[in-house]
Amino acid sequence: MIKIGYQGMAGSNSERAAKKIAEKLNLTDVELIPLISSKSVIGMLKRNEITYGVVAVKNSIGGIVEETYNAIKTEFIDLVATELLDIHHCLFTKSSDIPLTQINQIASHPQALKQCKNNIQEKFGDIKLKEVEDTAISAKYLEKGKLGLETAILCSKEAGENHHLYLVAENFEDNRDNVTEFRMFKNSEDPEKEDISLIDQMLHYSFTDKGLGTLSKALMMGAIFITLYFQKDFGMSNFETASTIGGLLSGVFLFLTSSKLKNKVRYRSIIGHWKYNSIPQNKSINDLDQKYEVPRIVKIEEIDGELLFSGWMCDNENAQLFSSQRVLISELGKRNGKLIYWYNTPSVMSREYDLNGIVTLGWNINNPASKINKMSGWYLGKSTNEIGSLHYTRISKEDFNIMKKSDYL
Repeated sequence: MIKIGYQGMAGSNSERAAKKIAEKLNLTDVELIPLISSKSVIGMLKRNEITYGVVAVKNSIGGIVEETYNAIKTEFIDLVATELLDIHHCLFTKSSDIPLTQINQIASHPQALKQCKNNIQEKFGDIKLKEVEDTAISAKYLEKGKLGLETAILCSKEAGENHHLYLVAENFEDNRDNVTEFRMFKNSEDPEKEDISLIDQMLHYSFTDKGLGTLSKALMMGAIFITLYFQKDFGMSNFETASTIGGLLSGVFLFLTSSKLKNKVRYRSIIGHWKYNSIPQNKSINDLDQKYEVPRIVKIEEIDGELLFSGWMCDNENAQLFSSQRVLISELGKRNGKLIYWYNTPSVMSREYDLNGIVTLGWNINNPASKINKMSGWYLGKSTNEIGSLHYTRISKEDFNIMKKSDYL
């Protein structure tokens, strides 16, 4: 059985999103598990107690869902699917016998309170606002008496009716175009299962300090045997032998230890094709016009001993989104590492807007010889005054080309 954990409880918008995503992915024999908070969803996902987790990430009025942002910003998890839902909040009281003039507080999830802020102010003035874990839970609390009779709550129509509450008003949100993005995640595959080739292991070892030390010793021993061979078979003097063999082996060693060659080998672990998703931290950013399901891809390559990041948004413009101008990277070949790159739009004419900013990414791998398959970190967009988290996932060259050539809109 496929277990899908979701933020909230029965009757919540997250449950509705989970059902829609499961249907879209043709998942059958599904058990939906209400887990109330994003932290619980991600925690159970990381412990492999559920197959998928569904959480709300952004709203067109309220902005980022902070509890979700905090739960996933440092986790290596894979994005499976997204779902956009029109969100409509209803105002309920315990019964029809309670006049609105007696209501002294409004209870609901922080996002619902944000999305209905203006209507609350207009109808109730500076009334007390009480935050609870989920909109549907506020309905349950009111029914069970955990909230006072003078409390009104905001939740979906289904949740209010399920808990036998009195409907005061429908569509209580400030903006009828109220959209929330939900994301389904799955746990990342165990990097220990990666099959590392013998060539990759040998290359990795050869260009470590220890490996280069071993190489220098091997060259020295080789020089001794070759010198004896040359002296015996060619009758060369000690000086001629030393000059010839020493020059050849010095050239070989200098070539093998050159920074460009070392970088080519070191960068093998990170160069390739990637996709990424981002979550802005700025709560003031309106996400209504964002193209939620448009893949964003990056090609990381080595050019003249330097790393270059080139990014695209797979939309109908099919123009390059950004290019790195400078990359600083910690020593590769370690279990943990970080990099920083500065980026901007290659040409202002390529899109109607110009991008520039800075990104920092980190990774954690179990075997220093393996390729890096996951990176996460932060970005700061200078031109957009936006900050948020980034999650990079390696993809195949074939998938990269399919995404790059496709119009996802």
